[in-house]
Amino acid sequence: MRFVFVAPQASRVSLVGDFNNWDTGANPMRRNAASDEWIVTVPLASGWHAYAFVIDETRWVNDPRAPLAPPDGLGGPRSVVVVEERGI
Repeated sequence: MRFVFVAPQASRVSLVGDFNNWDTGANPMRRNAASDEWIVTVPLASGWHAYAFVIDETRWVNDPRAPLAPPDGLGGPRSVVVVEERGI
């Protein structure tokens, strides 16, 4: 799954989610200087996945291009992506 986030003022962006135990160091994103987009590709199993972006190691934000996930009881922003199972 390819994740893209626009953050022109950021010096670092990470992808966190249930697929990497919300670890800010697991999926750092690379900046495309021409577009101010931060990009990372992560293999995801089929199913429903909650995730967020972490800007400069302190600010957690949801993905403005994706639906919000239900509240997790911790008050943090979360978006959701659904990966469909591929047929053989």
